[in-house]
Amino acid sequence: METIRELAALPMDTLIERFWRILRGGYLYRASRGTDKSPLITHGEPKSTSREVTFQRDIRNWQDIAKTVAELTREVVNDMKRAGYKCKTVTVKVKFGYFETHTRAKTLKNLTNSLDEIRAAAFDCLKRFELKKKVRLIGVKVGN
Repeated sequence: METIRELAALPMDTLIERFWRILRGGYLYRASRGTDKSPLITHGEPKSTSREVTFQRDIRNWQDIAKTVAELTREVVNDMKRAGYKCKTVTVKVKFGYFETHTRAKTLKNLTNSLDEIRAAAFDCLKRFELKKKVRLIGVKVGN
């Protein structure tokens, strides 16, 4: 299906069968016909915020990687503070030259928006990677 019209053309039994739950199939049936009474939610709270950078060339230099993690962490914390959020989980993502991607996360004891705490957690995550291969991309995410 590509359009609401195609969805609305299906009988409820078919929608329930295809989407396996009465609630979901019933909802799609009502929503596609404009008869659903659920409130329209146009804005939701983000579950996380992140920043990442893809290097112009794959790098292996630990100091460049560490500098990038520090910069990304500062940007993420600034974004979070501007929005009035705090976080509990910090995740670092590393994509190696052959597009092999790994993440490491650390959950803190308390909610925070402290740059020092979040940066320390990001570096704790970074230390858990074996950086024997060249790095293509690095990212920092905060959530929870």
